[in-house]
Amino acid sequence: MLSGGPAMTYVPEIADRPVNKIAFTGYQVEGTPGRELLDTGSAEIDGRRMPVAAQVESYDFSAHADRDGLLDFLDAYRNAEILVNHGDRCGDFAAELRQKGYDATAPELGETWRRRFRDSWTC
Repeated sequence: MLSGGPAMTYVPEIADRPVNKIAFTGYQVEGTPGRELLDTGSAEIDGRRMPVAAQVESYDFSAHADRDGLLDFLDAYRNAEILVNHGDRCGDFAAELRQKGYDATAPELGETWRRRFRDSWTC
C-alpha cells in the first residue's frame, strides 16, 4: 500500500522513468498512498509528494478470500466469538455479521479486547 517497507526505497528510484512499471498485486485500501497512486498518478511516498511517470498497474493476486468466501468460511463458526481486525471496513463487516446472528466485534486501533475465556489482545 506504499506505506512502509522496502517499497519506500525502490519506488522513488524507478518512479521517474515511463519504461518502469509498478505492479500492485493486491487491493489498495482507500486513503493509502498505493490507492492514491492508482487513482491520481502521484502519491506521498516516504514523506514526499511524488508524481510517478512509471506505469502503474493493479492485479488481483490476493491470497485473501472475498466477501462470499469469508461468509462461507464463517458459517462453521456461528457459535464462536469473531474478532474482525483486518481490512478497511472492519466495523461495517462486524455489523453485517451481527445482523446475520454472529457474535462479531471490530475493536478500534489501540483498544484492548478480552476474550471471554482466555487471553487479551491490544489491536
